[in-house]
Amino acid sequence: MRLDQINNELLTCIAGHLASKDLGQFSIVCHKFCLIAHSESLWREKLYNDFGISYKLPDEKWKVLYERKCDDPTNNRLCPHIGHVTPHILKPYAAKYQQVLNWLPKNLNCTICRVNCARTGLCLYIWKGNTRNRCRDCAYTYHKDVQGHGILLRMNVLQMFCFDCNRQVGETRGDRSEAYHVNTLLEHLTEGSELGREAMDRKHQCMKERLLYLQYADRASVLSDGLYYIVDRLWVTSWFLRLCDGKIGEGAITNDQLKDPETGLLSTLSRPRGSFKGGFSIVTPALWEYLVETYGLIGGTYTSEDITGPEYADLRLAIADWRLN
Repeated sequence: MRLDQINNELLTCIAGHLASKDLGQFSIVCHKFCLIAHSESLWREKLYNDFGISYKLPDEKWKVLYERKCDDPTNNRLCPHIGHVTPHILKPYAAKYQQVLNWLPKNLNCTICRVNCARTGLCLYIWKGNTRNRCRDCAYTYHKDVQGHGILLRMNVLQMFCFDCNRQVGETRGDRSEAYHVNTLLEHLTEGSELGREAMDRKHQCMKERLLYLQYADRASVLSDGLYYIVDRLWVTSWFLRLCDGKIGEGAITNDQLKDPETGLLSTLSRPRGSFKGGFSIVTPALWEYLVETYGLIGGTYTSEDITGPEYADLRLAIADWRLN
């Protein structure tokens, strides 16, 4: 049988294993081969064969994602292992998750070491249908024992972690295609549960606030835009660390820590960066408005317009020396 008589499906499978250089040669053999070399089916096959990626955004081209994955050889943005988790595979874990949602904190114990995980989060290791509740450490031990490529699900905050890639998947570091796939999985996981829906809402708020922090807090652009707001650094640090842990912030902004008790104004001893009383961060007006509306405020409102006097000369110098990205 001649090559040009082979059906397109088999030719796509063959071409999907070719190196990019050889694929170029394949495409100039004939018109049929050229169509196959530029088809979506071919690049889907090649993306999986070369990198193990089986997911993408609905409106994205497989070739575009392939090119993006070529710039990510160490899986920092596109995890190949999360693609093995599908809504179908997730079904038994979704059933277990729905059960755990209704448990009392005292019952959130690892089935291996019996440690209580009410604070840190009870986990599931998604691999070949094993649905035992584990703490993170026991899940990692199991991961090494079975030499699997499973995904850790931290149930209290709906975070997914890949031990092989050594990072959370679907979070701010990941590619948008990865984030879409993870969000789809979590939607299936929490479907039909009011408590699950509330957990997803908190997850979305957490992700939104992490992006707000990364874009609109302690950035050089905040200074260059003109007006900015001054926020107690200890509160901002606590808020961001909770977001990184998958949890939204707690408590009102504590700007009372920045006040001079004698004048009632912003203390002239306040300084940027420092994780101490009197240390502060800077945020845009839009982020300030969001934080106050969401968390509340204890103390005064301080802006760049409040530090123009001669008494704040050292403070302004400290801000000018602040190395911001």
